[in-house]
Amino acid sequence: MKGVEFILDECEHRLGVENWISLDYDKSPHFLWSGRTGSGKSVAAKLLLARTILLAPPELQPVEITVIDPKSDTDFSFLEGLPRFYRGENSPNGLNDFFEAFRKRQTGEDKTRNLKICFVDEFASLVNLIEDKKEKESAQRKLSLLLMLSRSFRCSIQLATQQPSAQTMGSSGNREQFGAICLLGDSGSETLQMLFDGDSREKIKAFGHIGGRGVGWISINGGIARPVRVPLVENFKKLDEVIKNNLSVDFEN
Repeated sequence: MKGVEFILDECEHRLGVENWISLDYDKSPHFLWSGRTGSGKSVAAKLLLARTILLAPPELQPVEITVIDPKSDTDFSFLEGLPRFYRGENSPNGLNDFFEAFRKRQTGEDKTRNLKICFVDEFASLVNLIEDKKEKESAQRKLSLLLMLSRSFRCSIQLATQQPSAQTMGSSGNREQFGAICLLGDSGSETLQMLFDGDSREKIKAFGHIGGRGVGWISINGGIARPVRVPLVENFKKLDEVIKNNLSVDFEN
């Protein structure tokens, strides 16, 4: 299956060559974005969502996006009031609804196999919104089950987080369930340890300072990390419009 081109190879970019890196959703449906504030991960995450909506192959269409924004910041405020957009205290309901959609496919009640994507902007913030301990554990368990079991049902989990942690991953095994991991900007050794294997960390250390906003490292399917650059977005309004239009569609009818 043809993948969705979404990010550029940084080494070739420095040589003046535009070489796109693709994501094959059948092989690597789950994506983890990481990076400090200002690293460009929100733009990169939106770019992947929009390009998937527009460029995913026919067998994955129509792509159905769910956006969960527990932080209630401005990056996704343009989706306010739309179906499949969950914000602030309503965010846990978004995870529950997406999990229920997965379960319907798993049980055979839903026989469709178009691509469903659940994007969460900071899963740790979602967990922190839940006061009840059992409900917290339930949310983490649902994330784990989605990461482990939903690939064959064409459900994709995409998370963006400043600081990956056991709370984000749920368990050490969950990190390996993310078929693609991208860290934007420079980061500390603890974050690198959490995200990449030893060979990748050695390569990153040898490469040195990666650059500014929108530049970082990606590992796909457990491969050694390679330097990447988020493509320049010339019209952010159009980018947001693609995502907004998708969430405006009622896929149930």
